[in-house]
Amino acid sequence: MLIVDDGSSDRTAEIAGRTVRDGERPVHFVRLPLNSGIGVTVQTGYLFANSRGGYEYVIQCDADGQHDPADIPHLVAECRRRNLDLCIGSRFLAGDGDGYQSTFSRRLGIRFFVRLIGILSGARVTDPTSGFRCAGPRVWRRFAHRYPEDYPEPESLFWCVRNGLTVGEVPVRMRPRAGGMSSIVYLHTLYYMTKVSLAILVDRLRVKDF
Repeated sequence: MLIVDDGSSDRTAEIAGRTVRDGERPVHFVRLPLNSGIGVTVQTGYLFANSRGGYEYVIQCDADGQHDPADIPHLVAECRRRNLDLCIGSRFLAGDGDGYQSTFSRRLGIRFFVRLIGILSGARVTDPTSGFRCAGPRVWRRFAHRYPEDYPEPESLFWCVRNGLTVGEVPVRMRPRAGGMSSIVYLHTLYYMTKVSLAILVDRLRVKDF
């Protein structure tokens, strides 16, 4: 397990350090010197896995309490069962509606990217903004060297399907955020949708990496 602290100003470093010292299982902790954003933070995890070696899958899990670590074996099992390169934990496949109801603007953005990715690639995904993921070697080794800086989930997902990698989803329950604040709020939603859409459209024009 790896905890990446993105230059936080709260007690994250203190609590994570105590977890590393007192945890029953091996826990590693990396603290970035300043707040660098989600893309750099996630890529730090992939770089860690790539530098140490010996890993089959790399799990991305947010630290705000929305993701249940008990679902991790389901993501790994689906990757193995279907030989997936990337498995996404989707809140929209649980069979009970959306589970935790995120904001209207967030749901609007999710639906938009479902349509955009579907039109440009033919891939059918239900939760392209989910940060709960299991990445196989062909994905995480590439992401260790190149990963989007801002709002990376839809863009990195599109890169996978554009390059012919196998992507799937499993149902998971999303819980209310236990701490922190989403960066996608109010007018930021329009900026988010515009920026990520342009990034996806530009990526669509690139030569395939595989």
